[in-house]
Amino acid sequence: MMVTGKALMILVAVFIICTGGGLVISPAAAEEVPLVPAVNVFGDSTMDVGNNKFLGNFTPSFPYGVDLPLGIEPRFSNGYNMADSISKLLGFNMSPPAYLSLTPETSVEILKGLGGVNYASGGSGILDITGNASLPLSKQVEYFADTKANMTEESGGNSTEIDALLSRSLFLISDGGNDMFEFVLKGRPIIEFESFHRDLLSNYTKYVQTLYGLGARRFGLIDVPPVGCVPMMRAIFFRSFGLDGCLFPASDLARGFNKKLSIEMAELAASLPGKRYSVGSSYKLVTSYTAHPEAAGFDDVKSACCGSGMFGMETSCVPDVTTCPNHDDHLFWDAVHCTQATSNKGAKAIYDAPLEDGFAAPNNFKQLLLDDQPTSVSR
Repeated sequence: MMVTGKALMILVAVFIICTGGGLVISPAAAEEVPLVPAVNVFGDSTMDVGNNKFLGNFTPSFPYGVDLPLGIEPRFSNGYNMADSISKLLGFNMSPPAYLSLTPETSVEILKGLGGVNYASGGSGILDITGNASLPLSKQVEYFADTKANMTEESGGNSTEIDALLSRSLFLISDGGNDMFEFVLKGRPIIEFESFHRDLLSNYTKYVQTLYGLGARRFGLIDVPPVGCVPMMRAIFFRSFGLDGCLFPASDLARGFNKKLSIEMAELAASLPGKRYSVGSSYKLVTSYTAHPEAAGFDDVKSACCGSGMFGMETSCVPDVTTCPNHDDHLFWDAVHCTQATSNKGAKAIYDAPLEDGFAAPNNFKQLLLDDQPTSVSR
């Protein structure tokens, strides 16, 4: 499989499909207490709110962020991303600030265990070898450990209150898409699926256990979408085989990982006292929206809004490109990333849709966070 075009490869590297001292409470919730003390975010470009800006890596610029208020760091979308959308549902205005953007002045509330931090980085992978110039998931977890140490120091060495706040906070993780892309684009064979999944799950489990050891108890995990259905993969598939559809082996790679992730997290929850989790299914969301676009409110679920030509892939999302007239009627913003509308719809489904809809399990995010069962912070 051959892929050409530097811009296309840059987009692959940053797949998938905030300022201030912490999260800002939304005006609508100004008189309400947010559902959780903090949201700590880990993952890839679906969650990144500015860390890549400090890495010398590919960062989004106009027309990325075209629908955001002035002064908000562009995301890999036309507007807000999934980290923002979920944070809003919890009573905040948007995602917590990017870790690498923090200063002593903007860290005051964070060091009290409030608001949270966004550690996500576009191009990140579960494996360290994925996304050369980004923060892999391992580094993001390491940065959280540093934050926890600073919290404890700020509290005078008494971490009891910090641990209590962390146990009630949401730890939001969305990663793995870039790992899938690199596997597929390197032409690795189907026979290697199993060993690849084992490597991913081994790392993923290790990072969840590390976060648990640092005080995390409530995990909101978002699985990998059907990566074979993004505009970039559709374009490659069409050029290679003349077929207008998804590259199903790529999506099968993601689906197989997701099934194993759910099993692994259930087993882990049984062995870690107080650990609670929900797996939000971006795979189910995208397949549902693709199969029933009108019901989801989309006119186009195949092409990039920001781009031109077949699937919006003849030119990439650059300043002089013409975007689709209505950004909200497209599932995808660019070659691999979703629109703000998709993030908002998806977050709402993961947050409180009925379990029978299949968008989250074993409970939805709202049930995960409203559960008032005491949460153990013992080691």
